[in-house]
Amino acid sequence: MDPKREAVAGLLFATVIWGISFPVIKVALNEISPSLFISLRFILAALIVLTYLALARKPVKKLLNEKILWILGITNAIGFVMEFYGLTLTTASKASLLVNVNVVFMAIFSAIMLKEKITGKAKLGILVGLIGVFLTTTGGDLSSLAQGSVIGDLIIFIGGMVWAFSNIYNKRAATELGLSPMEVTESMSITTAITLAPLLFFTPLAFTLTPFSVGAFLYITVICTIFGFYLFYRALKTITVVNAGIVMLFEIIVAIAVSFAFLGETIAPVGIAGGVLIGLSIVLVS
Repeated sequence: MDPKREAVAGLLFATVIWGISFPVIKVALNEISPSLFISLRFILAALIVLTYLALARKPVKKLLNEKILWILGITNAIGFVMEFYGLTLTTASKASLLVNVNVVFMAIFSAIMLKEKITGKAKLGILVGLIGVFLTTTGGDLSSLAQGSVIGDLIIFIGGMVWAFSNIYNKRAATELGLSPMEVTESMSITTAITLAPLLFFTPLAFTLTPFSVGAFLYITVICTIFGFYLFYRALKTITVVNAGIVMLFEIIVAIAVSFAFLGETIAPVGIAGGVLIGLSIVLVS
């Protein structure tokens, strides 16, 4: 398989993993607070990584001694915190739209900071993908944009910009430091966990232990955080930041499909048309 197509295929698999996480997290948050979930997610991931490194007798120092790796972990943590907190103040559909607008900022940041050339097909992919995101998340109803808190909207929007900026350092970590995709994943898990650890002092340690909550937590921690990010970093070695961002829009389709199947959430026909446009945008860049 062509390396670019292989990278896109791996990233699509990661978006399926991450898309499933949305309804899983939604249900799990009935049994654990958002800040506790975020903190424990990365702390457990970091402990798994550190245990593996100790057993394999691999050094930890090189995963922590580069400025790029710390910027990656810190911005990743900030983006997650802003997303979870913003969702408590605005609607989920608008939050999804505002977060995914980061594709535009990824294009701007990558052109300025990485000197990546944005092809005509990529520009068209961005436009088609954003239209698809709008239709999928709002059902084409402009009035839905008037719902929710202005403060929540602003937090989500800024969080999307932070993630767009973070993805520049994801790319640099994956291509400039001589680290393997797994090593970048390990570093991200550790630096993000260290950044989020102070949250534990400001959040109630309430976690209802049920088979679902434990299973959901392990899925989000192991599959989404470690395996999903590994596929993401492997893809960034081959494709541009902008193309990766467009492919990741497929998360929305997966999340909506799983939410419909297991939570009974519905989507209007115009939203389905938006999903087709997102699929088309992925084809344009792959």
